[in-house]
Amino acid sequence: MVRYAAVEGGGTTFVVCIGEERLGEPTCILERVEFPTRTPSETLSAVASWLSARQYDALGVAMFGPIDLDQSSATWGWITTTPKPGWQNTNVMGPLMAVRTVPCGFDTDVNAPALEEFRHFARPGETSCAYVTVGTGIGVGLVVNGRCVRGLVHPEGGHIPTLKRRAGDSFRGVDKMHPWCVEAQCSAVALAERAGVSQAELKDLPDDSEVWQDAAYMLGALCATLCALLSVERIVLGGGVMLQKSLFPKVRLATREILNGYISHPKVLQDGPDGIDGYIVPSVRGNDAGVFGALALASDAYKQAGRVGKRASPSSVESTAIPGESSEDSMSEEVRQVRERRRDSSAGYGVGHVGAAFLGGALIATLGAAALLAVGGARRRGL
Repeated sequence: MVRYAAVEGGGTTFVVCIGEERLGEPTCILERVEFPTRTPSETLSAVASWLSARQYDALGVAMFGPIDLDQSSATWGWITTTPKPGWQNTNVMGPLMAVRTVPCGFDTDVNAPALEEFRHFARPGETSCAYVTVGTGIGVGLVVNGRCVRGLVHPEGGHIPTLKRRAGDSFRGVDKMHPWCVEAQCSAVALAERAGVSQAELKDLPDDSEVWQDAAYMLGALCATLCALLSVERIVLGGGVMLQKSLFPKVRLATREILNGYISHPKVLQDGPDGIDGYIVPSVRGNDAGVFGALALASDAYKQAGRVGKRASPSSVESTAIPGESSEDSMSEEVRQVRERRRDSSAGYGVGHVGAAFLGGALIATLGAAALLAVGGARRRGL
């Protein structure tokens, strides 16, 4: 039996757990805890302290972003240009890797659950999946050809332009940098401000509230973009806002309306489990999608390090991020310098360089596709 530690870092809460993988069985969670997201030093110290009291064979971390995923970068494992106050340029993996010398996996808090959803719940023949979380923020994780999508950095689908339902919708958005983006317009923060209620009170809004109608149309526009640009075979919607189950049929209807018959496929055109009801779906893992995604990252790191079924000596595979355990003689001077910089930086939390561009490779194309959909939708409605 192999034990994994998983950390799901969110803007509001950090979820940490220990999971166990048994031969022929899915990973099960043995123990979990939640910490409120405060300052980097407070939060990461609490997580590291909890982990230090437990044994595990690999660590997976799924983190809000943007983050640096470039293994050759001195700031791999850092949060970079996040709008989360106080968390810009924060070294996340350094303190967590310092707890125990094990293989480590690191990705976004949406790529990781996308991987989990694809790996365990994909239908036969499927090779792609999108995971969209709609909560305090909005993020999009992508698996294409069975692998998480990475480019310049990673997808930032919450920051593509959105398409509004009503010509009179003058809501200015809650993001000063990108007030026109889907996150600024229909995240939980934005919806609460639209409705004039607290985020906790959103669930009490009636199903026919104009706020839900507006949100469903904007999320439908996002789904239409994913369908048109990436041709993903399944779109999974999760996060706190999507606990409002009445949103799903509204989002499906909006997606179909916006695509307007252009994508001629039964998953879009037909109803039912083999149609759009099975194409745009809730997460099987529910609110545990992120932490199970982090467990999937830990499992991958462990297997890449060559430790499956045995307690072998640590591998020197750089991609598994095994801190301080490798054949120093076999490493290039460049890799050795990168690792030394990581070790030196593990004591600090928030000082460093922005190691990655703001937009992911997939986002560049997505922005263009979303703009085209927005223009086309506006023309169809005479705006």
